[in-house]
This record gives sequence, C-alpha cells and structure tokens, in this order.
Amino acid sequence: MESPLIKKSWNKSINTLDIVYPNLYYGGVYCLAPIIIYNTVNNLQSWLCNRSFLDKQTITSNLVGFTFQYELDYYNIPKIKTPTNSILFAGGPCINQNPETLSKYFDFFLLGESETLLPKILQHYPSKDFLDKIAEYKGIYVPGKNKPTKAPLINLDKIPYPLYQPFPEKISKNFVFGKVFILETERGCPFNCKFCPIHSFYEKVRYRSLKNIKNIIDQGIKINQRDKVVIYSPSFTHPDKKDILQYLIEKNLNFSVPSLKAEIVDQELLSLIKKGNQKTLTLAPECNESLRPSIGKPIKDDIFFQLINYANELKFESVKLYFMVNIPNQTQNDLDEMINFIEKCNQRFKNKLYVSINSFVPKPNTEFSAHTFNKKEIEKQLNYIKNKLKIKFKTSPLRIAEIEYKLAHAKNLDLTK
Repeated sequence: MESPLIKKSWNKSINTLDIVYPNLYYGGVYCLAPIIIYNTVNNLQSWLCNRSFLDKQTITSNLVGFTFQYELDYYNIPKIKTPTNSILFAGGPCINQNPETLSKYFDFFLLGESETLLPKILQHYPSKDFLDKIAEYKGIYVPGKNKPTKAPLINLDKIPYPLYQPFPEKISKNFVFGKVFILETERGCPFNCKFCPIHSFYEKVRYRSLKNIKNIIDQGIKINQRDKVVIYSPSFTHPDKKDILQYLIEKNLNFSVPSLKAEIVDQELLSLIKKGNQKTLTLAPECNESLRPSIGKPIKDDIFFQLINYANELKFESVKLYFMVNIPNQTQNDLDEMINFIEKCNQRFKNKLYVSINSFVPKPNTEFSAHTFNKKEIEKQLNYIKNKLKIKFKTSPLRIAEIEYKLAHAKNLDLTK
C-alpha cells in the first residue's frame, strides 16, 4: 500500500492512463517523471492515472506511457505486459536525445515537458483519428506522420508542482534515500559541458522562484509527511540555493543535494549542506586540469583542493570524485596528471575518499556525439590507471557501457536480435 494517493471517484466517463517506469520499483519511486505525469493526469477531471514498474505491473489501460531515463531499460520493454491493441507512447531523456531508436515499439513520442503538452493531447483521446490530431502539436512525434519537433519550454512557476509522491508504507534498504520529498528547483544547466546532453532538450536553464519553492516545501511536507527532501537538479545552480537550504534547516528537515559544480561552491554553502545532515560531498572533476577546458569544464585543481579543505573543517564523512576515460584527445600524460590529482586529493582529505572512473559514453546531440567507443583502447586506459593509482577505485563493466553507446545511437532498434 502506498501513500499519499490522489483519490478519485470512478465513473464510466473516466479514461485511464498507465505510466511505466521500466525498471525496479525501489529505484523508480525516486524518478520524478512518473510522479509528474501521475499528478498532471489525475488533476484532469475525466482522467485517472496509475504508476507501474517492471516488478509491480498493474497495467490495464489502453493508453500506456513509458519514461526512459537509461538506455539499458530498452531491454525491459518486452517484459512489460500491456493490453492488446493499446496505444503506447514514450518520453524521457533517452527519447529526447534519439526519438528514432524505438519507433518499432511505440505509436508516438513526447519530446519535451509533459505538464502542458500531455493535457492537450489527452483531450483528443479516444477519437479514431487520435494520432493524426496529436501529430499537429509541437513536441509530439508520430512516426510516419510527422517529423520530430520540440515542445515550447514552460515557465516553472506557472505549472502545478507534483505534490503527491507515493511511497510504500514499509521500505527496505534498497530504497537508498529512504522516504523523501523530491524538490525540483530548476531545469537545465547554465554550464556547457561538451559531453552532456542536457542542452539538447533544455535549451536554457529555468529556475522556480524562491517564493514558489518555499510554498512547495510547505505543502509537500504536509501532504507526504516526510522529514527529508531530495533536491532534484542537474547542478543546483539556483541563485537562491543558500536561502532554499536555510529554509529547509529552519523547517528541521534533512536534505541531500546533487553533485555540485565546484566553481560555484563556497564554505558557507557546504556548511548549510552539512547542517542538512548530508554526510557525503560529491564532485565531478572528470579528468586532469589541462584537459578540462577541452570538455567545457575549465576548473583548476586548486578549487577542488579548497573544497576538500572545507570538507575537512566541516567534518564530512566522505567525498566522492567522478572521472572519465575515453575523452577525446586524452593522452597517457593526461592520465598521469589525473592519477597525481587523485592521490593529492586522497592525501588532503582526512576521511574516506571514494573514486569512480568510468568510460565516457558519447551521446547524440552533443558536441562529442561523433566520438567513437573503442573498447580495447578504453580497457588499455583503465588498466594503466589500475596499475599506477595507489588507491582503489570503482568502475562499471565496459560491456555495459558499450551496449549503452550502441543503444543511444541506434535507429529502429530491434530487441529480438
């Protein structure tokens, strides 16, 4: 049993929609996209929306939407049982990057933000020419009927916030953040990392106003009865970020923030984060200092060293650092500089330093989209680091990264092969 739920009275005139997160429930509850659609659709008088997951399938609707946050979830499509002759659609970051990949499996695709677009298209359901009518909207791609276009960006302060965020009554350790209220402060990112696809579907960064955010916090905590807030943002660059955190502290709420952009972080911000009971500081240097400008992150090592000093002073329990190999024009000298930087960070930080080094996976519609995925060369780079770096690091299986690369760039994917 979940709570809180939006309760609606059933009648014969109500249409139903199921929104599917095509992976496991304990991870999917933290995905904001199904929560947004759940709230948006259930706020329509003649519609009822249910959420469904790979391991919690209750799909009975003839209109079924999927959200794809990760390319590897494509392989779960055949495992999702939908009613015969149902209309299927999909959206999410992966779809926005390459809407052609799954054209064999879905009737239409939602490219852009669903809050204003979805109610418009639902008013045409279940007419016989439903797909023809919705093909006229920007942001709706119907294979064979129109070409992909993007929906206009919306003003975040002019749309209702998804206040109802259901969780099960009892949760296990698999629910890594616990029972939380998800607070989206902004969409998009003002930085221009050449490997990041965010700009391909959010052309500019937009922030919710501080007044609106405070109101969302008040209502969300009251409705959901949670004592922790997870801030949902690509980089948490909100101009009022300190005021937001201070408000959460005044409300006696714990919170966690995403990976931080080192160049906009100071000791005061880290102090507020620590007061929110966050124990780990997460940063993404990506590579060595001399290579960073070429990927759109011209940040000096000294900035990271200063943040580690602050982390020591504030007694953070751990620091996580994320790096990549397979970066365009990355040389052995770059790897040596990166290894040296990591070891200096480890020497400087007094507590536990976690290091993750993974392959860069080129994504469509980015400046590095044409960069190749050379598995042998990547293995060579990782083995070189492993032999020279004096501390342990985590890395994801290269086989998985290679599949992700192929799926991201695929056209008319056939999941039976």
